[in-house]
Amino acid sequence: MKKRFLILFLACLLSLGLAPNAFAADYADVPADHWAAESISRATELGLFKGVGDGRFGLGRPISRAAFATALVRLFGWKEIQPDSPSYTDADKDDWYYAAVETLLANDAVAASGEAFRPNDDLTRGEMASMLVRGLGYTSLAAGAGSYGVPFTDVTVNKGFITVAYDLGIMSGKGGARFEPDAPATREQAAAVLVRVHEQRTSLSTALSNAAGYRTINVSTPLAQAGTEVPITPLEPLPELYATLRRMKNAGEDMSRAALRLMAGGVRTLTDAGGNLIGGSEPVSAKEVQEILARKDVNTFYSEQYDSAYCIYAPNAYQTATVWYQSDESMAAKLQMARLFGVTHYVLD
Repeated sequence: MKKRFLILFLACLLSLGLAPNAFAADYADVPADHWAAESISRATELGLFKGVGDGRFGLGRPISRAAFATALVRLFGWKEIQPDSPSYTDADKDDWYYAAVETLLANDAVAASGEAFRPNDDLTRGEMASMLVRGLGYTSLAAGAGSYGVPFTDVTVNKGFITVAYDLGIMSGKGGARFEPDAPATREQAAAVLVRVHEQRTSLSTALSNAAGYRTINVSTPLAQAGTEVPITPLEPLPELYATLRRMKNAGEDMSRAALRLMAGGVRTLTDAGGNLIGGSEPVSAKEVQEILARKDVNTFYSEQYDSAYCIYAPNAYQTATVWYQSDESMAAKLQMARLFGVTHYVLD
């Protein structure tokens, strides 16, 4: 009975998927041939946007910082929070945007500097890029990307955030090597960007049994050698993965024919009681990782900087072992990064 119900339920979902415009809004001020018509329809269907009343979307109007904050919370599916004490001087508990603004701050999608959020100000294109990149969890990437050289002549602040947004295909320029970071973002521009992020994040990554016929993307894991200092050895560090993907994209490679190669197990280093390295790094199989994680004395951690998991345990009374391993969370983070660059295939070795 349960199986039959599940089949019927999935069939209903499939039928809904065959009619993507079934719940799309028909706005009086959005011509069918407008460049953003499809994005506006999709954003409404996803519940990211609502109209401004009287059957109108508000085409051409700037979007406020409060409205964009609300849309971001919906996009990422964050659980809204409403602290007793407001974090900003201009976002009170009775304001309709209070929960969204506080939720944005709690998820590091907005810088905490300053005492005002400016909820009713027009959102600028630079602010939109910054909030999106922060919301994706790529703040540390943006810090490093600032040194790559932003491809726009009019960008002097938030260089890293705008570079990442551009590299990921989330936002583009306005022509003539200009980004116009201080220009207001319109409601249709916001709809297009949010839908783009949604589609990239929710697309599927396909596992391959082998990478024959695909350009393999290999990201080196730093390893220790005998006689060297103890290194940090995250598997396929996210900053290096980002740098590799952007090089490929800028070189004009076909990202749809690339496959990301990921390590299934992990890397282990041993240190003595004085913290000195014993030998070099050694590979650990996925089965060994599971056995290590089942130990009672193991402590697990996660590095947000590298998007990689690691654990520490004592194999004996004289040694300490650190194992960086492929967790479900770290694997999901790397696959998402690859999808944002258009790479939807991977191999797990």
